[in-house]
Amino acid sequence: MKQLYYPFFILLMAIGTLQAKAPIEEEIQNVTIFGSGVGALTSAVYLQRAGINTLIIEGRNPGGAIAQSPLVHNWPGEIAIDGQTLVDKIRKQAIHNGAKIVHEEVISVDFSKQPLTVTTRDVFDKEKIRTFKTRACIIATGSTPKLLGVPGESGENGYWTRGVYSCAVCDGALYKDKVVAVIGGGDSAITEANYLSNIAKKVYVIIRSDKFKTVELRRKEELAKKPNVEILYNTKINDIQGDGTKVTHLNLSTAKKLPIDGIFVAIGANPNSSIFKGQLDLEEETGYIKAKNVLQTSVPGVYAIGDVVDKVYKQAISAAGDGAKAALEVEAYLSNLPDKFHRAAPQIKTETVVKINNKTSEGLDEITTKEAFYDIVGTGNTPVVIDFYSPYCVPCRSLLPLLEEAAVTYKGKIRFYKINVTDFAELATSYNISSVPTVMVFDGNGKIIEQATGIEDIHKILKKLDSIKASD
Repeated sequence: MKQLYYPFFILLMAIGTLQAKAPIEEEIQNVTIFGSGVGALTSAVYLQRAGINTLIIEGRNPGGAIAQSPLVHNWPGEIAIDGQTLVDKIRKQAIHNGAKIVHEEVISVDFSKQPLTVTTRDVFDKEKIRTFKTRACIIATGSTPKLLGVPGESGENGYWTRGVYSCAVCDGALYKDKVVAVIGGGDSAITEANYLSNIAKKVYVIIRSDKFKTVELRRKEELAKKPNVEILYNTKINDIQGDGTKVTHLNLSTAKKLPIDGIFVAIGANPNSSIFKGQLDLEEETGYIKAKNVLQTSVPGVYAIGDVVDKVYKQAISAAGDGAKAALEVEAYLSNLPDKFHRAAPQIKTETVVKINNKTSEGLDEITTKEAFYDIVGTGNTPVVIDFYSPYCVPCRSLLPLLEEAAVTYKGKIRFYKINVTDFAELATSYNISSVPTVMVFDGNGKIIEQATGIEDIHKILKKLDSIKASD
């Protein structure tokens, strides 16, 4: 009898093991939005108001390009507003209406059949990957700044993030009272140069042609009048030179050697469309997504808006308008599917208190004086985590919830603070901080035991906090 029961027992165990390992099928999403700029968020507001639950894959650039703008003058209803505040308003509106936002990035898609398949990765932890189904997608992945492609810019021997940047509002504060150069002659270059002119001792604007390429004539004229701004026309960068640690000068096409401390490249951007190659029709040379009426892609149920498809206007307001239109198109598309989707009643969220792991988040305490900084890192019996950030730095804002979560988890065991490099550029320089976000960990005696720049490397430090707490 034992011989009869034993194989049957093994079979039951095998079936149980297979069932245990079987992946849990996620609920099919109605709409998934790739990106979290004003266009994406506007789509979410419209969809949620229509009772269509929406998932926003935030990506690595929350808020999109406009979030890095220190001052916006052409948004309807606002005389002047900084880009991050503008994005925050629309983001809160989307969440208020029930939209779900996750800190993930899309790494692959399969648009060959319905429902569509999306694979994402956690922004902070590359090992966290998930795949799910969705009935419709709105692509609002934006674009990535172009590089010059000259020696000394990037790569192993380049100075990228060590003197060469693409975002003045992120890293410009590190160059207070120094000499910087802005490369480019378009609207973004004017924005960068205007911002830097209020910080740096001298700003060179280097343009390869004989004129600016801009629609903002008033801002161009205001920039040219500033006493610490010098415009170099018909000039190209041959290469970027440094001392191995920082940038020292530029070699120009005019045979001039220009002493410089920092360089900000603003020569346009490339659409973030590479993951859609083979899935959607793309323009061969530029990579822009091909779409009818700047909305409908080559795959039914997939729409594209903003800089990933719009190579002409590239305005936040046009992206928002297209976001509204895309939402209406999605609503019509879903209504005509043979498999009717569930339309929920609009969800209005009234809770405004942020909770992390069911605990109320109190945020990070701000260090407001240099004396306070040295008191904090030089006293106390517990490790100290200091977040060096810039208020308009998008990665800095992405990192903040992670630090707040850690502050709640390790309360009483590890102290957490943040310090604005815009106000304490000299302090940041004294610790050789050349880019933000940067996190430094001090032991109880004020000795630096960990330092990292960028979300991924900082996340690695945060995963080691248990061992840091124990060793201290």
